[in-house]
Amino acid sequence: MYRSIDCRLIKPLLIGVILLAGCEQQPHLVEQRILQFGTVIDVSLVHHDLAKSEQTLIEIEQLLSAYRQSWHAWEDSELSRFNLALSSSGAVKVPASLLELITLSQRYYLSSNRLFNPALGKLIAAYGFHGQADIDEELIKIIQQDLPTMADLEIQDRLAISRNPHLQLDFGGIAKGYAIGLIASHLDRLGFEHYLINAGGDLITSGNKFGKAWRIGVKNPFEPGAIASIGLLGKQALFTSGNYQRFYLNNDETVHHIIDPRSGEPSKHISSATVLTSDPVLADVAATTLMIDGLNNYRSLAGSLGIEDYMIIDDQQRITISGSLARKIELAAGLKVTIVDQ
Repeated sequence: MYRSIDCRLIKPLLIGVILLAGCEQQPHLVEQRILQFGTVIDVSLVHHDLAKSEQTLIEIEQLLSAYRQSWHAWEDSELSRFNLALSSSGAVKVPASLLELITLSQRYYLSSNRLFNPALGKLIAAYGFHGQADIDEELIKIIQQDLPTMADLEIQDRLAISRNPHLQLDFGGIAKGYAIGLIASHLDRLGFEHYLINAGGDLITSGNKFGKAWRIGVKNPFEPGAIASIGLLGKQALFTSGNYQRFYLNNDETVHHIIDPRSGEPSKHISSATVLTSDPVLADVAATTLMIDGLNNYRSLAGSLGIEDYMIIDDQQRITISGSLARKIELAAGLKVTIVDQ
């Protein structure tokens, strides 16, 4: 026996189903704060599948933890064990987790006019930036007499050979960009189109935030707050290096962690350097390099590294900014600004 259905009920029922399905497809903003790489990493995902977003945030935290265990310069990691073995024997097999970082570092060492130099890990440690508070001034002077470079490290079929006994790798000027790039690739593979990964002001964006640009502030190196802001749409990476991030006072002199590989001393006269590009690794490297010699050679460095959007702030609070970035960014009022063209 068949029961008749009042067709007048069908239309409202179908409308309800359609509305419910529409609500389920509305995007959600899901955010997570993670402490890794010595900084706070804020991950923001805009996606219609709330459960998928929450699971993905768990995966991201696990990935970041794994990266730290591979690349940490002084805690127990594959990198610290590699450095120890290299110092002891002069030759050691390169772990798979370090191979691409070493390859990229050697490439950027050349394209940065040899200013990007992750081979200075032992010197950075002697300055007291590897967890310990003491400065080893005697060791600093010894290393400065024969400064190691990435050219002192040769890779032959996964075997690393060091030509300088003071060579130790520290990926502080590239690891954050490399890690963020890997996380972004992971999100892309999972089908996420709209996200922001912000590691203490160094970040990558994708897509938009509910149809609007991701609004980002650039830190003022002299006082709390932002010195500029910018709206980012699509896949873009914004990185800033500064002398305010890791530093201490020694006899009333500020000592920070960005070392000029030509002198073996902390870089001078530049307070921060900001770079905008599509590649987070390049943005990280370029910001570090401009901190070292950006005042004198910003055009040459920008050309050799292949960047167009950059801003340099010197220790007198003067801003040098490329014309390309000046057209995209909003600077605070009352600043001393010089706009330069490539």
